[in-house]
Parts: sequence; structure tokens; C-alpha cells
Amino acid sequence: MAPTGGGLVPRGEVPGAAAGGTGFRAVLDVDHVGQVLLAALGPQGWWPAETAEEMIIGAVLTQAVAWENARRAIARLKAAGLCSLAALAAQSPDALAPLIRETGYFNAKARKLVALARFFAGKGGLDGLRRAEPAWARRELLGVYGVGPETADAILCYALSHPAFVADAYARRVLGRIGVMPASATASYEAAAAWAAREVRGDAAWLGELHALLVAVGKDHCKKTAPACAGCPAASLCAYRAAGTRAGPGG
Repeated sequence: MAPTGGGLVPRGEVPGAAAGGTGFRAVLDVDHVGQVLLAALGPQGWWPAETAEEMIIGAVLTQAVAWENARRAIARLKAAGLCSLAALAAQSPDALAPLIRETGYFNAKARKLVALARFFAGKGGLDGLRRAEPAWARRELLGVYGVGPETADAILCYALSHPAFVADAYARRVLGRIGVMPASATASYEAAAAWAAREVRGDAAWLGELHALLVAVGKDHCKKTAPACAGCPAASLCAYRAAGTRAGPGG
């Protein structure tokens, strides 16, 4: 759930007219941004998976490819009885690769899936990682072939219920343009993740929802080039829009 109480923590100025002629403007934090987006867009229902294991598989398959391609590969794995970590751990990458061809780099992704499935088997499965300290679990995931910071944080948040913020390109661009995330944090994934660990509050359910909302805004409005500010649910908060700039932090 989203954090409550304590009021807003100053993180960035809200664009708008000065109050009472004093030049002072209200301030906002990431939670406030999330609440505004949630009110406008509603719950996103992300991650689209029937089980936590399916989510983990999808996190690998969607690397550097559209979700629709990953979805089709997941459907094929289900039809073959291979959409579980136990089933994947028993496969060879060569046997798996033809089933996920549409996800791109399918030979490498087959190796990644098998490596990740065997990693979970050696760590006591999902429950073993859910009981682990989050920072330790993240370090262990990052040691698995093919698991980078973004994939690790997605698995931590959506499959293992650890409070991890997925600081992907959409999140960095939207929060950077709004003015909540500083430019120094938008420069790289790990810089943004370190900033989020200090500044973003909430449990896994809220952080997952927040990430999904930011992705929705990033895809539909806050595009890397030619952002569609008209109708954007974050427009009233956005420093980028208020300044009328054509390039900004994170994009």
C-alpha cells in the first residue's frame, strides 16, 4: 500500500502560480506523483502473469523487446508445459531456444532462463528468496547470468514481494521531467535505484503500482522525443511542461 501520514516531503517544486504573491510554490514527493497518477489512470494490473514464476520468466523474455513478443513466447512455453522454474531447470538451453525465438537474442535468453531457474532451485525456491534480506537477495540475483539491475528489481518487487523500485527508463524520464528526480539520478539505472532507495517509500504492492503508472505515462505521453503533454495526467505537476522545454532530464 502507499505510505500515508506525515504530509508531503519536499522533493521538487510544483509548477504553478505563486501563492499570495510571495513566490513560494508547493512541493511534492514521489508518493504524491503516484497518487495523482493513480487517481487519473486507476490500477494498472501489472505485472501481467498468473503466477510469480511466470512473472520471473516474463522479466527475462521482455528484455530489449516489446511485451507482446514476450507474451507470445510465454504462451508457447505454457503449451509445452515449461512455464515453471522447475521445468526450465531441467531443460537445456538448446531445447528451449526455439520456443522463445520471437523475443530476440533467443539463444542467450534460453541460457538466462535455465540459469535463473537453477539459481532459484539452489536457493530454496521463491520462498527462500522471499525470506531473505532484500539487499542480499538483490546481490545474489545480480550474480546470475543475464540478470541486470532492472530485471533483478522487477523480480524482487513483483515476484518476491520485496520493496524494490524499478527505476527503468520510463520512470527516470517521467520523474526527471516532473522535477522530482534530480538529473544526477536520471543518468543511469543504478544512480536512480540508489536515489529511490533513499527517497521512495512504500511496500512492494505500492512500488509495483507506482512503476506501472510511470510506465503508462512514459509510453502514452512522456515520450523520449516529441512528448505528448496535452492530456498527460502529470501535466499539472510537471516542471518540463511548465517550462515549455523540448529536452529535459531523463530524456
